Amino acid sequence: AQSDVTPLGIGHSTDHAFVVGPAVPDSVKNIKDFVEWAKANPGKASIGNPAAGSMPHLLAGRFAQIADIQSLNVPFAGSGPGVPQVLGGQITSMSSPLGDWIQHHATGRARILATSGPNRSTFVPNVATYREQGFDELVMREWFGFFLPATASAAVRDRASNLLRAALTQPDVAEAVAPLAVQVTPTTQEQFAERMKADTEFSGRLVRALGFRA
Repeated sequence: AQSDVTPLGIGHSTDHAFVVGPAVPDSVKNIKDFVEWAKANPGKASIGNPAAGSMPHLLAGRFAQIADIQSLNVPFAGSGPGVPQVLGGQITSMSSPLGDWIQHHATGRARILATSGPNRSTFVPNVATYREQGFDELVMREWFGFFLPATASAAVRDRASNLLRAALTQPDVAEAVAPLAVQVTPTTQEQFAERMKADTEFSGRLVRALGFRA
């Protein structure tokens, strides 16, 4: 339970990408194009994700709901099985972490139509965010964080937090995770706690809007 731990700090964060493959015409270059294509071809749009109930699933589901398009939700057991399905044209599109797609976007095997962050990703600066393309609600940069047991003393929490932020500011840390299209995101304990609260509320809104049940 969340009450069993105390937030220490965010390690790194990543955007999620909405991607199409060869099953979608080359003329589809952004989210608006995809919506128009899906509406013109009812029953053809299929959107994969790494797992039912994952943030990429909730983002894509809410996107389809707001855009009022028919789409088949295709959950996988992680991104690994889904990426080849997009590249091979078995499904039209997928919502998953940006790092899954950088190399395929660069070679043209897949096209990233949108990213989910509050601003454009430095890894694909030519790709507009959901928000830039009119989907103001879909702003999420998912994080991976560090926690301590809730019983840890304030002195231990403060020392660990300071050491964590110092480690994360080392250049070799950012270089090590860059190939995954994630960015190092040092925070204070308070900033992490606020982020957790905001993101929990955000995901709750998506779950309620979609009527999702585990």
